[in-house]
Amino acid sequence: MATYAADIQPRRLMGLSPMHWLMLAIIAVALVYGGLSLRKGTVVSYASVPEAKQTARSVQVFGFLHNKGSYDAAGNWVFDIQGNNGDLMTVVYTKAKPANFEEAQSIVATGKYDSATKHFQADALLVKCPSKYQEQAKVAIGNATP
Repeated sequence: MATYAADIQPRRLMGLSPMHWLMLAIIAVALVYGGLSLRKGTVVSYASVPEAKQTARSVQVFGFLHNKGSYDAAGNWVFDIQGNNGDLMTVVYTKAKPANFEEAQSIVATGKYDSATKHFQADALLVKCPSKYQEQAKVAIGNATP
């Protein structure tokens, strides 16, 4: 019995031909590359106050609230934060003041430092307030009878 070329089947692995595996590999590589390139632009690193003043890229700056802030003539929320080493930086936030800003102990501001105006232009604020559970614990300790 003679074997014809039409009778020879390509070797299949898990029901897929080598051509299908090649196409799947190309798609997987493209998805991984696309995901990594999109992620690269969204990663924002933490910086201290002096580092934020030196870099031109967007960073997150942690600081303690130095003053309660106020609105400027342009309607921006302006306040000062103090870094861990005591450095002060003025933060300008173009959006409305966060509702829980008055209770804030510390702030994480995301944005860029503008060396022309000597202000940190914040795109986003994360206000860190004391936990309500900490307050309840203080009250409970204060009300405890000996």
